[in-house]
This record gives sequence, structure tokens and C-alpha cells, in this order.
Amino acid sequence: MRPYDHPSRKQLHEEVHARPPIPLWPNERVLSQSFLLELDSRKKQIEWIWKLCNALGIENNQEQDHSFKVLFLAPEPERILIKWELHGEFATIAAIIHNHVKIDKPLIESRLELERNVDQVFEKLGCAKIVEAGGERISALDLTFEHRPLFNDAEEVSKIFNGNTLLGSSILTSKKAQIWTDLHLDEDGYISYFIPHDTLGSRQAGRVARALAEAETYRMAAMIAFPVAKSLSLPLRNAESELAAISENISLLQIETGIHTEKDGQFLGELSHLASRIEQWISGYGLRFTAAEAYSQLLTKNLYELKETAIPGVQTLSEFMDRRFQPAMGTCIWTQRRLKELSDRISRTTQTLRTRIEFVNEEQTQKLLASMDQRARLQLRLQETVESLSVLVLTYYAVSLLAYMAKGGKEAGMAIHPEIVAAIAAPIVAITFFIISKQRRKRIAAIGKKP
Repeated sequence: MRPYDHPSRKQLHEEVHARPPIPLWPNERVLSQSFLLELDSRKKQIEWIWKLCNALGIENNQEQDHSFKVLFLAPEPERILIKWELHGEFATIAAIIHNHVKIDKPLIESRLELERNVDQVFEKLGCAKIVEAGGERISALDLTFEHRPLFNDAEEVSKIFNGNTLLGSSILTSKKAQIWTDLHLDEDGYISYFIPHDTLGSRQAGRVARALAEAETYRMAAMIAFPVAKSLSLPLRNAESELAAISENISLLQIETGIHTEKDGQFLGELSHLASRIEQWISGYGLRFTAAEAYSQLLTKNLYELKETAIPGVQTLSEFMDRRFQPAMGTCIWTQRRLKELSDRISRTTQTLRTRIEFVNEEQTQKLLASMDQRARLQLRLQETVESLSVLVLTYYAVSLLAYMAKGGKEAGMAIHPEIVAAIAAPIVAITFFIISKQRRKRIAAIGKKP
């Protein structure tokens, strides 16, 4: 790489080469198992693969992808390979084993012997078996590739599947290979696939094995959401009915006159309780439904890669999935949509109720302010009345004081008539006090008008 290259260019480029399919021999057996992981089991899976690497003398290379390993447990002609893939919430472990015998009996009989051989190899290496690597198994496939003439109908291959009803098709554009399965779990927990082919390329066979294994894993990972969707059906219906009843009561309350603070508070409490319940469901199951939708799309993609062509009288794997799997995914998608729409409806109803409460509060506030304004006006008028009376009182005392002074002057020998002095002074004093009171009110009013 050059100094002017983006620092992540190599890593981004190598992503297109990540997790390549393993080239398969003409007669090969692929036992692929996927395990759902939690935090502890994820650590256990990583410890298991590194212990196996150490037992095989493989060093930890920082350049390698630590979520994908291909390990050779036995050399040719036996050839036992282990392919380990770590994904977001599951890990897939596939044992690829050369198949020496021709298949003419149920696959479980020969598979049990192959599993024992693989377990013995792990035991010699001092490592735990695949089923003890960690996690809960959610899928297990037995993919049997055999170079042989193709079958003309389902009856020719039914004995391999104990006479069960079969799904089958010709695959790839060359139509030189077929897939046959009954899609039943056997007593060992495996689903068996028989893939007869006529000179199928090794990398083509590897891509077919990968597509089938990933399709089954993604199908099961997606189906984890289906029981959840079914369990939410009745609670969601009850929640929708509850919301409809609350909305109807709020609508009837809008028609009624007067203020209903207690009812508004009751409805708001019911909506809050309902909203918290819905958000709990969304938080608990929303990610599961989103993952199911993504896994469903990946399943469709893998089935499309097989390019199935129907064999007369036999249902293809893609047709079966469309009729059985997609309705289940439709239920999950519809449940997720119902949760979102219900949450949105609760939000809108709550907003409507809050708007009503705010309107009522605003109306009460306006009435309170109007009442306070009226009281202020009454108080001002009362104050003006009191001030008018105070002018009379002050005039009375001032004139009385002048009358006393005039009487004193008369006693001192001055030619003064106190009554005449009081009569002349009374209007002058009253007018003076009235003018002073009026000027004071004007100053107070001017101060109140200032911002």
C-alpha cells in the first residue's frame, strides 16, 4: 500500500474476500451446526476455537480474520475440515468429511458413524466436541454430496428419507445437480439434504453448501421472533381497544361544557401507563423483529443463488418457504408495525389531551387575571374615595387650627372675627388639598405607565 492510500483501504477491500466457500470433493459430507450465543457462550466459543488452533499448532496471526477459521483435522484421503464462523448473535461450525460409501439408506445411519470419528479426533487433540463448544444449537444440517446420475422423480430417492414427502429441484443454471430433502428433524436433531450431481465443480459445490447452510441458519434465527409475535397478538389487541376507549372518552369530554380537571388527569394517567407498556414491548422485542426481517431477506437471497428449477410433481424449496416461512415473517413484520403505529397513536392522543389541558389552564389563567384586574380597579376607586374623604378631614382640621389662631388674636385685642376667617379659609384650604391630591395621583399613574 502507498502512503497516500486510505488507512482502512486494505481492510475494506479484503471484506469482499471474507468467508469464502470451501471447495468440496465430488463425494463429501458437510455437517453444519449453528449455535445461538450469549455473552458467556460467545467467550466460550472463542476459547474453544483458539484451543483447537493451539492443539493443531496454528499460531495467532493478527492479520487473519478472527471470526472465520478453516482448520484441517485429518489429511487426505480422509480429509476432515472444520469451518468456524462467528456472527453477531450466533456461530456456525461445519465439519467437512470425505464420504466413502454410496448413499442408499437413511442418512442418519452413516452420519452417526462420521460424527463418532470426528469426536475421536477432537478427543485425541484434547478439545471439546463441536456440540460442547458453547451456545444453544438452533440449526443442524447434514449435506451429502454424491457424484452420480440425477434422479427422475421423488420415488427414486424416497428410501433415503424413510419414505417421507420430499422437496426437490434441479439447481444452478447448468441443472447438473439436484437437492432433495424432507425438511424433517431426525432423532439427532439434523435436517438431511441429499445433493446428487453430475460433475459439479468443487467451488460450485462449496457455494451450494454455503447457501443451504446459511438459508437454514437464517430461517431459524428469523423464526425466533415468531413465538414472540404470537404472544403479543392478544396483549396488542387489548391495548388497541384500551386506547380506542380512552380516545372516545376524551372526544366525549370535548363536547361537555365546564372544566373537568379530575377526568383530564385520569385520562393522562391511563395514557402514560399504556405508553410505558408499549415502550417496554418495543424495547424488549423491537430488535428481535428487526433482526428477523434482515434474516428473512438473507434467506431469500441464499435461495435465489440456488437458481432452482422445478422437477415435475415435486415442490421446490423456495416454493415451500414462500408458502410456510413467509407467512410467519409476515406476522412478525405486522406485529412490529402494530407496535410502532400504536406508539404513534398514543403519542398523538396524549398530545391532544395535553393541548386540551393547556387550553383549560390558559382559560383559567385569563379568568384569574380578569378577576385580579377587576379587584385592582375596585381597590383604586376605594382609594380615591378615601382620598376624597381625607381632603375633607384635612380641611376640617386646618380650618379649625386657623379658627383657634383667630380666636387667640381676638383675645389679644385684634379686630378679628374667627368665624369670618374660618369661612374664608375653608374653601381655599379645601381647594389646595384637592389640587395636591390630584397632582399626587397623576405622578403615581405616570410611574405605573413607565416600562
